[in-house]
Amino acid sequence: MVKIALSNIYENFEKYFCAFVMAVMVICLGAQVFFRFVLDAALTWSEEMSRFAFVWVIYMGASMAAMERVHIRVTVPQLLLPSQYRHYATVFADFVWLIFNLFFAYQGILQVKHMFTFTFTSPAMQWNTAFVYAIIPIGFLLMSFRIVQGYWRDYKRGGIKAMGVDLFSSERSIGEEAGQ
Repeated sequence: MVKIALSNIYENFEKYFCAFVMAVMVICLGAQVFFRFVLDAALTWSEEMSRFAFVWVIYMGASMAAMERVHIRVTVPQLLLPSQYRHYATVFADFVWLIFNLFFAYQGILQVKHMFTFTFTSPAMQWNTAFVYAIIPIGFLLMSFRIVQGYWRDYKRGGIKAMGVDLFSSERSIGEEAGQ
């Protein structure tokens, strides 16, 4: 029972996190509207909390998209290739994406470290903004983990040939369509 629950959290962490943070954001914005227009008073913290929640949802949503392999892709270069090579182009593109993510995770860690050394607090809630900026390395590391996890599942499913998603299995290349 516990193993099933932990597996469910492991597989759906980003979904649960995004749902919770979105609920916090909607409640904060709803409270702000109620206080401002009904009680004719403003909450000092709700807009800031909503903004922080929105940033966290964006990075967790990007990790969720990486897990589900639904990130936006530029596919024209792959369509120019013959169909037997598209798989390799997808794997290469994902490898470049992984390197990009790891670079930004590293830069994010440096930024958060710097912000803990030279603290800056948010105006309304007086939070150390290093905690808000911590989502940058967390998000990029989670995206990297989910990319590697997808390839690992592919490998377990069918070996090296199954690694990567062939996004174009039913389409022909541009050259094939033109009769070249």
